[in-house]
Parts: sequence; structure tokens; C-alpha cells
Amino acid sequence: MPQEAIGRCERRCQLLVLELRELIAGIQTGGSERAFDVYMKARYLGEQHPGHGVTFATGTPISNTMMEMYTMQRFLDPEGLKSRGLEHFDAWAATFGEVIDTMEISPDGAGLRPRSRFARFTNLPELQQMFRAFTDVQTAEMIKLPTPKLKGGKPIVVACPMSGEQYALQQELVERYDRLRSQKVDPRIDHALNITTDGRKLATDARMLAATAEDFPESKINRLVENVADIWRESAPTRGTQMIFADMGVNPTDWGYSPYQDITRKLIAAGIPREQIASIGDADSDAKKQALFEKVRQGSVRVLIGSTQKMGTGTNVQKRLVALHHLDAPWKPAEVEQREGRILRQGNENEEVSIYRYVTEGSFDAYMWQALETKARFIGQVMTGDNASRRAEDIGGQELSYAEVKAIASGNPAVLTLAEADAELQRLALLRKNHMDEQYLARRSVQDLPKTITALKERIANLKADQATAADHAGDPVVIDGRKCLKDEVPAVLAGKLDALPMIVRETTRVPMGTYRGLNFGLVLHSQVPPDVFLEGSIARASSLTREHQGPRAVLNALERLIAGYGPASERVQQDLGIAESQLRDYQARLGAPFAHDQYLSELTGFRDQLKASLSGKQPEPGSKTLTAGDIAAQIKTLRAAHSIDATPQRAQHKQTTAEEPVTARIRRKMESAELAGNLAEPDAPAEAPHPEGPIDQAILAEPDAPGVPPDDASTPPHGTHQPHMTFQQRLAAERRHQEPEPSRP
Repeated sequence: MPQEAIGRCERRCQLLVLELRELIAGIQTGGSERAFDVYMKARYLGEQHPGHGVTFATGTPISNTMMEMYTMQRFLDPEGLKSRGLEHFDAWAATFGEVIDTMEISPDGAGLRPRSRFARFTNLPELQQMFRAFTDVQTAEMIKLPTPKLKGGKPIVVACPMSGEQYALQQELVERYDRLRSQKVDPRIDHALNITTDGRKLATDARMLAATAEDFPESKINRLVENVADIWRESAPTRGTQMIFADMGVNPTDWGYSPYQDITRKLIAAGIPREQIASIGDADSDAKKQALFEKVRQGSVRVLIGSTQKMGTGTNVQKRLVALHHLDAPWKPAEVEQREGRILRQGNENEEVSIYRYVTEGSFDAYMWQALETKARFIGQVMTGDNASRRAEDIGGQELSYAEVKAIASGNPAVLTLAEADAELQRLALLRKNHMDEQYLARRSVQDLPKTITALKERIANLKADQATAADHAGDPVVIDGRKCLKDEVPAVLAGKLDALPMIVRETTRVPMGTYRGLNFGLVLHSQVPPDVFLEGSIARASSLTREHQGPRAVLNALERLIAGYGPASERVQQDLGIAESQLRDYQARLGAPFAHDQYLSELTGFRDQLKASLSGKQPEPGSKTLTAGDIAAQIKTLRAAHSIDATPQRAQHKQTTAEEPVTARIRRKMESAELAGNLAEPDAPAEAPHPEGPIDQAILAEPDAPGVPPDDASTPPHGTHQPHMTFQQRLAAERRHQEPEPSRP
């Protein structure tokens, strides 16, 4: 059935949305003709081939805004939206979104301002379920590809001071912004986007806005040149290479200033040969690009400069990369990921690499990094898939470094303290949630464990009773269909009984055969897999036969294994009983314990709210004590110093979002089950099968066999054994084992 695969679909999916959310920050309402063209074709293919008309393949399905989540659903699951009454964006946003008021750093970097944003999601489990119904997500953490370690565990922030000329020019930007808010300025003359763009240019270098500006020695460009030259000398023995990303200043200004040319000139002055420096813009064709990339891979070009658009996707030069430099911040979190994906990539020969982010204190850099934080919040919450909360606000990992960059670039120590307090509150909230989960587990375990302990004690008693029965009747003859058989007659009589059994059964069938050492025995027949031999007294246990060996000797050997397994089985259950009793005492001691950091959480939340209000310029309530932002920040530091918090405990298992299993996942699972079942199953774990009449239940089929009389046939792993979760490397190794001829088993 025909399918259309669309690569790099994020460039084609900017559909137009004109509804009631235009005044809320964080929503893109524009569209493109190319996106509408793809949408019409996707709808046509979807109507012609329902459920499999079009396939999108992308590394960043949600690259910039929350709008893209809805857009992806419009492309790939329009019927799902329609069936739920969510085909219009207003309905979708009202169901899954929530407008919140937040404090953001103002574009001039001078303080905070209140703003309404569509940045919180509600009903998150249902949204993830809808999204996962038509997506198959594989992250780098799931695949665990061999990539180099990042020095320091996160990108290194290089904070650079603002020059006097930059400060004066930024004040002019603030005045322009004030005029936009207080006067009617023709948008053809000036508007907020122009100011933001000029602010980004100013954060890079004052000479991008003023032809008369001087070269500031402590500017980002000069700090970058020093850093690149040092790394170039240190990595000379291995011909290590570096990449510099700069989206601003790709083209020279009207007065001839270009950051690219300035960087190149200063690198040459620092001792780097001109032939070892290249700009991606010099390669104006695909053939020239590939030739340039090969030079970087070989180490003949050791410094490559370019923009995210030209040097992001498809640039495979990671072989010798030792450092990557962000001269400026891009607009999209996906672009940060694309940039850093050039160096944090398999095929890099270096064990450790560095990533540097250059920011100008008090500049628009703070505004840019905060925009990245807001966008990354949504992407991090939805794409991970292991967040079971109904609301999603906080983010982890990479996003915290965005907050650090934002705080450092602001140049205000109180803003840095605010960011640290937010991070501390995030850890406290997670600790409190873990404490509540532990209390729930304790309550449930105190209820359930007594039943488990009773069942284990009963099982031990039954195993010992059957063991004693088998010992007392060790010399008794085998009884088959009521007939006592001599030792020499047993194989022949049992063979006749086995020959009378049906070759094929439609459902699992239990067939009693007789008595063995005082215990009843028989076979459990299955429709698709070899039968199980069961032995039953006070308790029932089973052992699986193989496809090749199902004769009387195999049955007798299985019975001997079951008889010999009573002692070890009792010991294992006794160990389980001791563990259960210990767990019960432990949970009883934990039950009702208060959260250890409850008071600290309350006090820190109050101080954080006061600091946020002070930075935003809010007037204190009448009669309340007036404190400056510096005083509140000092109190927060004193409070944090008086309380130490252990690292947030990692959960042993991640919660999985309940969702319809994707088609590709089902296909992979079936293929792996078919190919690897014979290689990875535990040899003594019997299969689980329902039983229509007797006590052969999970207790029978979960009890492993102990080694007894060695069977006369080759044993293979039983059917139905639960397969443990395998990593990517384990699957590859298992496939190789499956392709190679297996040695015969004893």
C-alpha cells in the first residue's frame, strides 16, 4: 500500500491558525503555502488509504512552539481530533492548554515584567496518549549510541561584560520600545521585531549597530577568538577541529563590518594559518560543501564558521571535533539541539568534548535564552513521555542550563538568586512528590504484605508436605490409569498412553495420567507449543518438554526433576518470606512519616515570591515590611545555606505513558519475539497457561525446576517465558547469535 515519507517535515508544517489566541504570547498564528500544499496532499492520501496514507520522519517533530503539536495532529490524526471534537484549535487549546501569568526578563534585560503565556499544559496523560497513538519516538537516551562525554556535564557559559557603547546603544533600544508602547509608531518604520533583532546584533558586537563603535577588548568576539586559539594549540597533536555558530552578521553591514571576517582576521593574528580556517558560506554548492566537510574530517581545516541554517542539519564533520562555540543564541530549541548534535554524535573520536555559550551581561542574550527556555519547557514535557502528572510546567536537564545562561546574562545577582531558588524549589517539589509516592506505597504494602506472607507460609507448608509424600512413597510402583506398573513396564505403558493423546488441541487441556511416588501427574497440552508435565499434591508444579523430545523417558525425567526440586523451592520461598516480613516491618516504620523539608519548602517559596515581585517592580502591600531585592536575595542564600538537600533519588523504573502501541513498535516486537525467543528465554522457567479444572495456575507455572536426574534429551528454553527488556546493543548481539549456528546443548 502506498505511503509517502516526508523528511525534515518541521519545515513544511507551519499551517495557518486564525482563532481567538492571537493575543497570547507563545503561539504562532502564521502559515505558509508550502505547508498548506503538503496538508492537502496528506489529507488526500489519508482519504485514499485510511490509517497509512502518509508517514513523517523527523528528529524534531516539535521544534519551536506548542502550535506544532496541534499541527502534527492535523496532519497525521485528523480523524482522531474530529472524533473528540478538537478539530478547531480553540477547542484543542481549551482542553489541553492553560494561559498563565509569568514574570519574564524584559527585552532590555533591565528587570522583569508580567506577561500572559500559553505555556502550561493540562490533561497531559490524555494528550500524550493521543500523540503516541500515531508516533513512534526514539530518543538518544533510549538508543544509547556511543557519543563523547560533555566536559563538565553541561555547556560552559562564558559571560562577557557590556561596553559603555553597548550600554548607551541599548538605552536607545529601550527608548524605541517605550515609544512603541506610548505612541502610535508606524510599523513600517519601527516595531518590536526590529528592536529585538537590533538587540541581538548589539549583544554580539556594538559595531553591528554603530559604524563609529570601537573594538571592545572584552567583547564576545574577542573572548571567543582567545578560546578558539587556546584550544587549537592544545589539540594540535590530534589535529582537533572546532565549529563556531553565529546566526547574526552573516552578511556585512552597510559600513562593511562582518563578525565572520573579524573572527577570521583575529584568528590569523593569533597564529592559526589561513588555510585552516573556513566559512561555510564559501562552499556555494553541494560538491564544494562535501569537499569542505572532508577537509574538516581529515583535520586540514580545523576551524569552521557558519550559521545554523547552513551548518546544522546534514553537517557530518564530527570525527575530530573537540569544541563547539555558540557566539549567539538561535530562536528555536531544536536549533540548539541541531548545533550541539554536530559534536555530540557517534563517530567522534574524542572521549570528551566542550561546548561554549557566549553571552553579554545585561544584553538581549538574556531575553533570547529565556525564549529558548519557554519553548523547551513544552518540548521536554511532551516528548519524554514519562511524566504522569496531569499538569506540566517544570523541565529538566538541558533546560536548567538555559535558566543559568539567562540569569548570568542579566548581570543582576538577584536574578541569578531567583533562578537558583526556582531550581531548588523544583528539586524540593520532586522530593515531596517522591515522599508522597513512598507513603502511598507504604500504605498499600502494609495492606497487601500480610496476605503475601500468609500465602508464602502456606506454600512452604505445601511444598514440604509434598516433599514428605514423595519420600514416603519412594518405593511405590508407578500407577498409570489405575494400573500399577513394574519398573520395566512403565516406559511401554506410558508410551501407549502418550500415543493415545491428540496431536492438536484447540485450547489448553489438562490430561491426568496417574500417580508417581504418591503424587498425581499428567500433561498440560497446548495448541501452539510443546506440552508441560505437571506433578500435583498439596501444590502443583510443572516442567516443559521440548519439541524434539516428548517421549516416555522425557516425561519420567521431568517428573524426577520436579521431585528433586521441592527442597530448593522451599528454600527460595523461605527467602521470599523473610524478605516480605522485613519489608512489612520497614513499611510500618515509614508509614505516616512527615516530609522532612516541608518547612524549608514553605519558607523558600515565600521568599522566592517576594523576590520575584520585587524584581518586577510591584508595590508592597500597605503595612508590610519593605525589603530590597538584594535583602531578599541575601535571606534566600542564608536559608539555603542552613538546609542541605540530598540529590533527588532516581527511580528504578520510568513510568510509561499508557497509549496505543505504534504500528512500527508492534512489528518490531513480533519480529524480535519470533527470532529471539529461542535464544533469550530462561531454560527452567515454565510457560504460563490457564487451567480449566485443577489447581494448576500461576503457582504451578511460575515455579522453576531444580536440577535432578539429567534428561536423556536435549532441553530447549520453554515457551512463553517473559522476555526482559533489552537495550539496543543487546538486541544486536542477540541477532548476531541467532544468525550464527548454535552449538548443541547438553
